[in-house]
Amino acid sequence: MGALKSLSRRAGKIEESQTMAFTARALDLRREGVDVVIMTAGEPDFPTADHIKAAAKEALDQNFTRYTSVQGIPEIVQAIAEKFRTVNALPYTERNVMVTTGAKQALTNALLAICEEGDEVEIPYPSWVSYPSLVTLAGATPVPIPSSRANGFRPDLHAMRKAVTRKTKAILLNSPNNPTGVVYTQDELAEIAAIAEAHNLYIVSDEIYEEMLFDGRRHISIATLPGAFDRTVTVNGFSKTYAMTGWRIGYMGGPEEIIQSAIRMQGQVTSSVNSISQKAGLAALRGPQERVREMTLEFQRRRDAVWEALHTVRELDVVKPEGAMFYFIGVQRLFGRTGTSGTLSSSYDVVEYLLDSQHVVLVPGSAFGDDDCVRISFACSMEDLQNGLQRIKRGLAVLQ
Repeated sequence: MGALKSLSRRAGKIEESQTMAFTARALDLRREGVDVVIMTAGEPDFPTADHIKAAAKEALDQNFTRYTSVQGIPEIVQAIAEKFRTVNALPYTERNVMVTTGAKQALTNALLAICEEGDEVEIPYPSWVSYPSLVTLAGATPVPIPSSRANGFRPDLHAMRKAVTRKTKAILLNSPNNPTGVVYTQDELAEIAAIAEAHNLYIVSDEIYEEMLFDGRRHISIATLPGAFDRTVTVNGFSKTYAMTGWRIGYMGGPEEIIQSAIRMQGQVTSSVNSISQKAGLAALRGPQERVREMTLEFQRRRDAVWEALHTVRELDVVKPEGAMFYFIGVQRLFGRTGTSGTLSSSYDVVEYLLDSQHVVLVPGSAFGDDDCVRISFACSMEDLQNGLQRIKRGLAVLQ
C-alpha cells in the first residue's frame, strides 16, 4: 500500500492562531505551577449575567434540547431583526438575518456566499488574525491594506481605492478594530462605501465590538450609509457584549439572497446553533442592558490604567485605543536590544522574552500583519492587568 495522497493546498495555507498558541503555552505553564499573567485573548473576564444563565436553565428544564431551524428559533430571529432596526438603524426583516455559531461562522458564511476561486478581498491591516485565513478558506486571496502607526492606524482610503482590481470582490471591515482599537468615523465609512459602490463590491462589516466605545464615541454601521445597504453583510454576536464567549452564538444580517445562501450552507456544515444558547441569546437581547454599559465603563477604566502605565515608557510607541479591548503597541525601538533569550529582532522575540523572563503573555504583532507591534488585551481583571504591566516595565528595564 502506497502513501496517502497529500492534503489540500487550501489546508496547508491555514496557520495556527498565534493568539491561541501563546494562550495555550501560558495555560501549560500555569498547570506546572508557574505564576503567569495572560494578556492575550479578547475575552471579557466578567461572568455571563444571571438572567441569561437563568434562561438557559429554564430551557434545559423544559427539555428544549432538540434541533431548531438552521436560521434560528423564530423568537431570536425576530429579536435580532428588531435589534438591527432599533440599535443599528438597519431595516432588516426576519428574512434578512440568521443565527450562527459565533461571529466567526457568520464571517465564514458571508465569505463563502460571496467569494469565488480567484477573487480578492481587501482587508485593512493590522487585522484580526482569522480574517486572512477565512478569506483563503473561501477560495479568495486576502489583499492587505496597511495603515500607519504614525497616523494612529486610521484606514488608508487612498490605498484601498488604489488596490481595487478586476478580481476584487469585497472589502472586509472591523470597527471598533481588533487589534488597534480604532473606531472608524462616519466620513471614513462613507468613503469606503463610495469605493464599494463605484466598483460594485460587497462589504463584510464585523461589528462585534460595537458596544465597547470610549470617550463618548458612537458606533455607526456602514450599511446605513448611502450606497452600502444592498451590498453589506453586518456581522455581530453575543461574545463580547454579553460576556458569552463560550456559548458560541453570533448572528448576521444582510441582503436576503446572501442570508438565504448562508442558511443553505450552514445547514450542510453545522445545522442549527445550540438550542440552549439561542434561548440565552434571546434573554440577552430582550433583557436589561445596564450590565453592558457597566462593562464598557470598566473596560475604559482599564484602558486608562494601561495608558498611565505605558505611554511614558520611551521604548514603546503607544496609541490610545478608541474602542474594543486591546492596545497595539509599537516595540520597534526594542529591536537590537538583548535579553535572556538573545537579541530581539521581531515582535515574536519581544513576546518570547517577556514570557520567558517575566511570565507575562502578549501576542506578537506579526499575527495581525505588523511585526513592529505587540497586542495587549485589557480584558483581564484590574489586578492581573496591573501585575502584568509591572512585569512588562520590569522586563524592559533590564534589557541590554
